[in-house]
Amino acid sequence: MGARTGGPETTGPQTVQLFQVSTLYGAATLVAALEGGQFGPREDVRRVLLVSHNAAVPETAVRLTEMRGWDRLAARFDDIVDWNAAIRPHHPSTWSPAANDAEIWQRLFRHSWRLGDGPVELAVESVQVSPARALATIFAESTVDVYADGLMSYGPTRNPLPGPLARRIRRLLHPDLVPGLRPLLLSEYGVPAELVPIEALKKVIEEISGPDAGAGTEPGPGPGPESGEDTAAAAG
Repeated sequence: MGARTGGPETTGPQTVQLFQVSTLYGAATLVAALEGGQFGPREDVRRVLLVSHNAAVPETAVRLTEMRGWDRLAARFDDIVDWNAAIRPHHPSTWSPAANDAEIWQRLFRHSWRLGDGPVELAVESVQVSPARALATIFAESTVDVYADGLMSYGPTRNPLPGPLARRIRRLLHPDLVPGLRPLLLSEYGVPAELVPIEALKKVIEEISGPDAGAGTEPGPGPGPESGEDTAAAAG
């Protein structure tokens, strides 16, 4: 899947909301949160969906963008970018930039993804590991929202977080999968939990599982910096 960058380039101080996703259910959870107004009004915000394919051998597994209902979820975002292509030949689950290289990577991605110079807000999955950890390192001044799309929100945080990163996390978004049970994830850092409206999530799941949902049709990676080709090599 190449980058879909059909919208206008962000050149001013417009806020960019960058959503990282690796599963269809995770994308549905994010869309439900959007539909529930949990990321604010649509006006004056550019929403970019960053897709990460975390399979052990990504080339041999079904891509998220090929799954049934993908196009309907992707339509909620202004642009789609491919994390695997952006950091090739590194693997999304194991790569994170060196701290002193983070600013270089940020400048590169702001240019390649046309993010402009304004604030970038992150919404990521498991912030304690990559690719979410890598994004939080690269966009070191960004606020971070963490979303959990499964039962992992009810377990403890697997790995300790650096204090500066933990203080940037605004909230944990999660569906109410076990009514009455409070999540433990990130609670040791004082991160408040916020429910994703279950009715909104049900509606989104019904939408992508219906008989006319269809399979994803996002194109494969194309040449040039917009698709992330040789991005890692260019950044060193």
